Amino acid sequence: MDSSNVKDAIQDLIIRLKDAEKGYLEISKAVSNPTLKSWLNKYAKERHQMHRVLESIVVAKGENAVVETSFLGDLHRMFIDIKISNTSADKEYDAMVTEIERGAGVLISDYEKVLSEVPMLPTLQTTIRAQKMTIENELFNLVALKEEFNSVIA
Repeated sequence: MDSSNVKDAIQDLIIRLKDAEKGYLEISKAVSNPTLKSWLNKYAKERHQMHRVLESIVVAKGENAVVETSFLGDLHRMFIDIKISNTSADKEYDAMVTEIERGAGVLISDYEKVLSEVPMLPTLQTTIRAQKMTIENELFNLVALKEEFNSVIA
C-alpha cells in the first residue's frame, strides 16, 4: 500500500469537499428560496466537517493537508453566479438544484474512483464509504425535494 497514493487521493477529496463547501455558501447567499438556502447552509457545514475529518487523517500520517479550492471549482462557481443572475426567482430553485446535482455527481464519482483505485486500510475505507453514502443520501433527498417543489408549481 503506497502511502503517497493514499495521501494524494485524500488530498484530492479534501479539495473537492472544499469546492463544494464554498459553492454551497456562495449559492446560499445568492438565492432567495428559503428551503434551498437552508439546505445549502446545512450541507456546506457538513462538507466542512467531512474535509476536516480527512485533514486529520493526513495530519495523523505526519503530512500537511492543503485546504484550498480548485481552479475547476472556482470556474464552476463563476458559471453558477452567472446562471443565478440570469435566472428568474421562480426558476431559481430548479436551476440551482440542477447545478448542485451536477457537482454532487462529480464528487460521488471522485469518491468511487478513490475507493476502487487506491488500496487503503479498512478503517480509512470505511470513512470514505460513509462520506460517499452521506453525499448520495443528500443528493437523493435534494432530488426528491426538487420533484416535490416542481409538482407544487405545476
